[in-house]
Amino acid sequence: MVQEYRNRISYTFQPFGQRPTAARQRRALPGKICELPHNLELSPVGSKIGNEERVITLARNDCVEIRGARQNNLKGIDVDLPLGKLTVITGPSGSGKSSLAFQTIYAEGQRRYVETFSPYMRQFLDRMDKPRVDDIRGIPPAIAIEQSNPVKTSRSTVGTMTEINDYLKLLWPRIAHAFCPSCGREIRPETAQSIAEQILRDCLGKNILITFWVAVPPKTEPREFFDFLQQQGYLRVWIDNKILRVDDPNPKTKRLGARVQVVQDRIAMTGENRTRLVEAIETALRFGKGRVTVIPIEENIERRSSQQSAISNQQSAIQELPFSTSWHCAWCDLDIRPPTVGLFTFNNPLGACPDCRGFGRTIAIDLNKAIPDRSLSIKQGVVRVFRGAEFGESQKDLLRACRREDIDINVPFEELPKADQDFVIEGERRSGEYTDEDYENDRWYGVRGFFRWLESKTYKMHVRVLLSRYRAYVTCPKCNGGRYQTEALNYKIRGAHVASRAVSGGSPETLLTLPEFQALSISDARDLLRTIEGSPDDKTAQMLRDEICARLNYLCDVGVGYLTLDRSTRTLSGGEVQRVNLTTCLGASLANTLFVMDEPSIGLHPRDVSQLVRVMHNLRDKGNTLLVVEHEEQIIRAADNLIDLGPGRGEHGGDLVWNGPLDEFISPGLGLGSAGASPALARVSRASGKGFGEAPKTAGEGARAPQSLTRDYLTGDKSISVPKSRRTSVSSIKILGARQHNLKNIDVDLPLGVFTCVTGVSGSGKSTLIHDVLYRNLLRAKGQSSDQESGACKSITGTHRISDVVMVNQSLLARTPRSTPILYLGLFDQVRELFAAQPEAMAQGLTAGAFSFNSGNGRCERCSGTGYEKIEMQFLSNLYVRCAECEGKRFQPHVLKVQLQGKSIHDVLELTISEAIEFFAQLGEQKIGETPSPQSSPWQGEADAKRQVRVDSYIRISDGLKVLDEVGLGYLRLGQPLNTLSGGESQRLKLVGHLSDVSGTRNLFIFDEPTTGLHFDDVAILLQLFQRLVDRGHSVVVIEHNLEVIKSADWIVDLGPEAGDAGGEVVATGTPEQIVKVEDSHTGKFLAHVLGSARGSRAVFGGPPKSTTRVYADDDHEFALRAAEEPLGQWPNVARQRHALPDPQKNGAIHIRGAREHNLKNIDLKIPREQLVVITGLSGSGKSTVAFDILFAEGQRRFLDSMSPYARQFVEQLEKPDVDLVSGLPPTVAIEQRVTRGGGKSTVATVTEVY
Repeated sequence: MVQEYRNRISYTFQPFGQRPTAARQRRALPGKICELPHNLELSPVGSKIGNEERVITLARNDCVEIRGARQNNLKGIDVDLPLGKLTVITGPSGSGKSSLAFQTIYAEGQRRYVETFSPYMRQFLDRMDKPRVDDIRGIPPAIAIEQSNPVKTSRSTVGTMTEINDYLKLLWPRIAHAFCPSCGREIRPETAQSIAEQILRDCLGKNILITFWVAVPPKTEPREFFDFLQQQGYLRVWIDNKILRVDDPNPKTKRLGARVQVVQDRIAMTGENRTRLVEAIETALRFGKGRVTVIPIEENIERRSSQQSAISNQQSAIQELPFSTSWHCAWCDLDIRPPTVGLFTFNNPLGACPDCRGFGRTIAIDLNKAIPDRSLSIKQGVVRVFRGAEFGESQKDLLRACRREDIDINVPFEELPKADQDFVIEGERRSGEYTDEDYENDRWYGVRGFFRWLESKTYKMHVRVLLSRYRAYVTCPKCNGGRYQTEALNYKIRGAHVASRAVSGGSPETLLTLPEFQALSISDARDLLRTIEGSPDDKTAQMLRDEICARLNYLCDVGVGYLTLDRSTRTLSGGEVQRVNLTTCLGASLANTLFVMDEPSIGLHPRDVSQLVRVMHNLRDKGNTLLVVEHEEQIIRAADNLIDLGPGRGEHGGDLVWNGPLDEFISPGLGLGSAGASPALARVSRASGKGFGEAPKTAGEGARAPQSLTRDYLTGDKSISVPKSRRTSVSSIKILGARQHNLKNIDVDLPLGVFTCVTGVSGSGKSTLIHDVLYRNLLRAKGQSSDQESGACKSITGTHRISDVVMVNQSLLARTPRSTPILYLGLFDQVRELFAAQPEAMAQGLTAGAFSFNSGNGRCERCSGTGYEKIEMQFLSNLYVRCAECEGKRFQPHVLKVQLQGKSIHDVLELTISEAIEFFAQLGEQKIGETPSPQSSPWQGEADAKRQVRVDSYIRISDGLKVLDEVGLGYLRLGQPLNTLSGGESQRLKLVGHLSDVSGTRNLFIFDEPTTGLHFDDVAILLQLFQRLVDRGHSVVVIEHNLEVIKSADWIVDLGPEAGDAGGEVVATGTPEQIVKVEDSHTGKFLAHVLGSARGSRAVFGGPPKSTTRVYADDDHEFALRAAEEPLGQWPNVARQRHALPDPQKNGAIHIRGAREHNLKNIDLKIPREQLVVITGLSGSGKSTVAFDILFAEGQRRFLDSMSPYARQFVEQLEKPDVDLVSGLPPTVAIEQRVTRGGGKSTVATVTEVY
């Protein structure tokens, strides 16, 4: 071994042309035989030792090693995350999935990479708190793709979010054709050569005149003007379709116009005269200021008789061919704005509509708010603003005008003829501004005229407040919601005809403006853009088109091809936002990057999930690591590795139940467990000396791990059963003629008093029907306001059958940590009163206010009752440390001394809901069991009354908390901040108030994908909630893709059959059993299998590895389990496919194709990853260009592209290098030489941030 080291060292360090000497060999030997020098661990590329077997260190480099994760409820777990694979994290809601994936792994991965940026740059990037974990090793740079939709501005659209609009504004000036807004003719800047080519093509064999216009000064006599032309060498002019000579002593023209056509040359069009033609055109363009007119004439036109001239005047005029060298319509003499980048973006004043400023909407009076109830008559006060005493005079004016026009004031307004309704709304003049004379002459000004008069009084505060009640956002009337200036509409592209709502007609070719192109569905826009051929010489246009097509193709691959580029981002669901963000990462083509996703399948129909799986596999095959928090069974079964957390929720979760392949996880008879599967196992692991670099234990070790709910549902031990009977409805809400967005004038009956599910493929119109049409119109019918316009429909009947309409979503209940579950339920006041009634509290004079951590004098003064202090770290993430004074207990010491049955107010807030129910119930039983004192004195009677009040308080608190326990939230703590709850937990907490309502009201509850973020077991709890709501007389309407929810519904409305313009129709309605029989229903095809499995002995969620299948494949219209990758009748065998997975250690090379940056001569390079590579060469040979200007610039730019556009605008991004392709590039970090010295206050400590 020593000799081998000697050979290596001698060949490495010997000077050129010298043989190694023994002394030199001895100096290079290591101190110990078994110790390898550090300089041998990384060998130069191409050296001899580079080809020899190297000594491998103990550190494992095929996984991310997490040790002692204690974030939130994680219980110090140890996890090994394999690199280069698709790992899915499962577990019940609240088990710690997001804590591990986002707040631990992603937070550390992003923090470490972002800390390589400059301090100035970091202050604009999203900073995450340092996770509570012992150590993490081997973590690559991380990118999170979350399901939240943080965008609130209307300026953000799908196009801006994916940066397709940025490419479009560069592409449009290159490929669009300009058209005159007046005559519709195409406009293009001509040159002398292009004009000559067209004339030779159209007028070959004819005689032509080349003329140009010359302005005539005012009051200039013809003779005087002609003399001027003659002095310039011109002898002929073209006036009234005739040639006149300027040297004629008696000109026939008595008066000249504002300008005259001067004849530059008269040419017979033959090939020999081309040079003369071009010369004449160039001269005419120079004197005509870029404009020239070509007039074909007959050979003897000067000798024609006046009669012949009159006959052919009209014909000659039509034959004139005007040309212009600028953006100018020579036919209409109309200038248009030249195509600039700013003209084709609505976020630029040059291109935005001046009325709406690029928002597409303006604030105007909403007649639905001014006339909310059209069933009232004019006499009853149908105009809401006229009802009060302040504007009662306007009501009298309206009644007088109606009497003059013989309008019935006792008939409901909606039953009046259209002309009478317009009279009331628009007034007598119907249009234009009303003057003071109109008001003085008792002319009816209309409802709109009244509000116009009010707007002239907006200098008064109360008028502004009044107008705000009747205003709403409406589509901009000038741009019709297109957002662009009218000048931008002059530029259109030619493409093959596509069937879209933005394009009418059936012509083989269509012309589209930029707003019309962005109004196409993404799939149609992609197909249209592929047909457009640009100039073969314009490489930039081809690159821009290819980039846009690639991004559009990614959007179609992830299942959002039904969206449009002008769709406002704020209207997207969380799943749609996540899949749109996923395309940005796909477009970046990063490698060796960790992507963390949060349920990307949200909002996807089961038919489309297989396509999403293929997209994630493509991202994985590029050498990336995917960590996905997911509950969708198809994605779970498509995973390479499974991490299951649990076994329960909240305090009962946070343990690692499983970490390994899926097939071993669901194999019958195999004991659960893995390294770090339980706290006890984790302690054994750490006690045995398990450290970094050791292989994790094999599956099956540590069988003491708790049972897995996920495994129970995947193997069929637990399932959600089909209801034994379906409810029937006797009343319904009828929607007639719904035509919003892609809805095609459909009629829908939604039964009341039952559980209704609205289904259909993604983009079929479900949200449009329920949110825009049903919900907003019901709000308007109930007299409530909405921030959006109501969806278009003929009518909605049956609204009187419900008391209220409630939209239940998964938004946070609170954004501050001061709100807790017991505060939300309103029970904390009673708890504080119980503490205030204790003898020790009464002795200190403490009232109920002293036991509040949000106010009062009993909370800790240092942390103001929050329990922690925030330390600002300027450019680093803020630190939150426990309050040193109260030690996180929120209250002052003298308040904490007051105890209720041995527990202080802090101890009570730390109780879980299940523990609190038992605690207060026991207190109530103890007080009831006490012997009442004899009524011998009034003081004893008063004490008994107080004791009875306390007993009632105990029972009320216990009963109030039981509802939370029944909905599966018993693991929450009474004092847990509401802003830490998941979406599913927040949703269930919102329903608690309605479940405890005993008023007998009948409400309509609307849910949009309530199973988001819910485990199989949580879905079962949610379905029980729905059934309880319906049993209490309420109606439930749910938009859902989850088959377990769909099969449990009483009634289904299935929309489709496809997405976008191919959808918007009612495919089927009925019970789940009836939907199954409809062949055109995609939902029915999946539902048939689920119902069939549930009826038999097989489990709903699958079973042991048999021939059951779950997923519908597009290719053969059969069911398949894993994205059409498995043979029919077989379960996916992860072990069988594991050999096909890319090895991140062997998939390592950065390929550079066609590098032309600076002095590089179109070179191609292949640079191995995970090795020490040295670039050498003479000074100025291009070394820094390759290393910094190409590799570093491109790697950092691609990583920053995945961040928010807001943060990127502050970051100094390097320019995109001149290179054809860079593939296999991970995020990069540059450690450069400092060219400039720091300031006087700059030290080593400040640079390294040790200071």
